[in-house]
Amino acid sequence: MMRVFALMSLLVVSLTAAAQRPRVTKATVFTDADGTVLSRQAYRNKLQTNQFVTDKAQIANAVITSISLRPAPAPDSVRTQAVSPARAYLTPAPAFTLTDINGQSYSLAALRGKVVVLNFWFIKCGVCQQEMPALKQLASDYRANPAVVFISFARDEAERLRRYIASKGDFGFAVLPLPPALAQEFGIEGYPTTAVLDRSGRYTYDKEGYVGNLRYLRQAIEHALR
Repeated sequence: MMRVFALMSLLVVSLTAAAQRPRVTKATVFTDADGTVLSRQAYRNKLQTNQFVTDKAQIANAVITSISLRPAPAPDSVRTQAVSPARAYLTPAPAFTLTDINGQSYSLAALRGKVVVLNFWFIKCGVCQQEMPALKQLASDYRANPAVVFISFARDEAERLRRYIASKGDFGFAVLPLPPALAQEFGIEGYPTTAVLDRSGRYTYDKEGYVGNLRYLRQAIEHALR
């Protein structure tokens, strides 16, 4: 069964999480990596630097009683870690030939020789929507580089995606409806998921969620371009 990925840190940012998910309350204690107690805002500010990640969340009766920080892992270690065995480092990505919502065809074979950034999302994924502006900016930064291609795979049907893009504005990269069978081949279970393929079509980056993604993603692209 598909699950929608929800990072613990997002629970800190959003206090409107569903009742069945662990939630932050006024009594939640936030601590730094060295154990120093932080205010909720200070904790949030540190997370947004992308130099820290959440650690050691204590949960009781669906309430986060305490949560701390730890230093974010080094970019190289993040780049080579895979969330799914299907996307293990330097494993070839599954072949695909699909048409985007504008009728343009894309295939993995035709993209050989290029660095390909793949983003997996769907319309009702709030976290995915939060990530889109930053991804759009990153795609814009590489627009002049023909060796880098951004493609997004969305779980929604083409017509619905066309209406959504028309209302939100162009993302700046291709939007392709994702067939369920191909999602399984990619090993996608959480959203958003972002992967980078090297010039040979092999995975060189794999990340679920958006916290820290843009920091590591740019470095992963640059590494794949070498």
